Amino acid sequence: MAMTISACDEDTQGIGSSLTNDVDRFTLFNDTFKVSTRSIIVDSVLAKGSSCYLGCMKDPETNDYVTSSYTTQFVMLEALTNSLLPAEANIVNTIDGEAIVDSCHLNIYIDSSIGDTLAPMKLTVYELGTPASEGKLYYSDFDPIEEQLVRLDGIKKTKNYTHVNYLLKDSLRNTTTYLPYINVLLNEPYTDKNGKQYYNYGTYVMQMYYRHPEYFKNSYTFAKNVCPGFYIESTGGSGIMSKIFTTELILYFQKKGDDGNVVSDKRIFSATEEVLQTSNITHNKKRIEQLANDNTCTYLKTPAGIFTEVTLPIDDIMVGHEKDTIASAQITFPCYRKTDDNALKAPSYLVMLPKAQLYTFFENRELPDSKMTFLGWLNGTDDAYEFSNISTLVTSLYKDKAKNGADWNKVVLVPIERNSGVESATSTTKVSNLMSLTSTRLIGGSQNTHQPITISIIYSKSY
Repeated sequence: MAMTISACDEDTQGIGSSLTNDVDRFTLFNDTFKVSTRSIIVDSVLAKGSSCYLGCMKDPETNDYVTSSYTTQFVMLEALTNSLLPAEANIVNTIDGEAIVDSCHLNIYIDSSIGDTLAPMKLTVYELGTPASEGKLYYSDFDPIEEQLVRLDGIKKTKNYTHVNYLLKDSLRNTTTYLPYINVLLNEPYTDKNGKQYYNYGTYVMQMYYRHPEYFKNSYTFAKNVCPGFYIESTGGSGIMSKIFTTELILYFQKKGDDGNVVSDKRIFSATEEVLQTSNITHNKKRIEQLANDNTCTYLKTPAGIFTEVTLPIDDIMVGHEKDTIASAQITFPCYRKTDDNALKAPSYLVMLPKAQLYTFFENRELPDSKMTFLGWLNGTDDAYEFSNISTLVTSLYKDKAKNGADWNKVVLVPIERNSGVESATSTTKVSNLMSLTSTRLIGGSQNTHQPITISIIYSKSY
């Protein structure tokens, strides 16, 4: 009985000491430090692999027009090389014994738009004479005309359009699967670089396939030998900016079916992220500079405009705590409330990264790792961007400050596009520079009249 009573003693004092070595004991305490911010101008951002945009809109903040055009190539799957088109003998319509495509279309499918969907717009389609270089990094100031990639004596086709095409029946436009699109016909006689004339551009592609099937082995050989791609330039109108879902080159033809009857058929060449797609952005840089010089706030403005640079008070955070652990480092960037119904939307997502990685992060197709680079998103309730714990970044920047130069303690907030429309919303699988029109003002700047931006630190001290 004595042994039982002793074993059931409810006194818990000392249990922790018996299970934990003295050196493992720790205590938590917190502190808060002011953070300085400023706007920095970014003339261009990496455009390759990002979503393409087409159109022109007036920026309500600068009263200047922002125009976006884009360049695209087409995917060629190696598995389809031998079955891309029917045997030439099965093509019904011919000229001088050679098969022809009855009609050739370039369809530009629109994912979404901002602005007036009835605004009259104009675009110009240019044929590229030379494919863009493999492995080269293309930024948003890339202009294929200036770079002399456009074939001067090739296709140059203009098209007037509106986002909403009322020539289509309501029963088609109102279906859940319908995507608005711009249809450009390429049915004029086409002359290739060697001076040979074809019934239309589609016929050129078809006959190249029959003569040189090896040119259709993959996307590279197709771009090099057959179709280097197209430059779609916004050349008229304003009031709408459209995000492009995809661009398709479609060949329509008639063929003999297995039963000997004549049937209509088509082949589609699509543009995807696997091939070159770049947006070319033009805007008034002087107006951007005027906004960036406003020190009563900072800006996040895309597509190529203004980011916010953050100077973290790392020396102040670490002084006297060199041997302590930073358990948590939390920082929030509040936005000014928007009062104008015509104001541009704020970016939904940001990435915080060291200033030294401002360009290489996107060039290397990296993802936020929650160690040195962090994903942040707009909290609609608080109208602020929140970063819940950047402690590893603070610690790493402090350890490496001797080799990182004058910007060792600076990070940049960069608006991003996260994932693709069909990808999971719960995990980040891709980030790229945001190319759509967005803008927001953040509280901060050297002449901030509001509560200062602060970073909240929780230290873990062993004893």
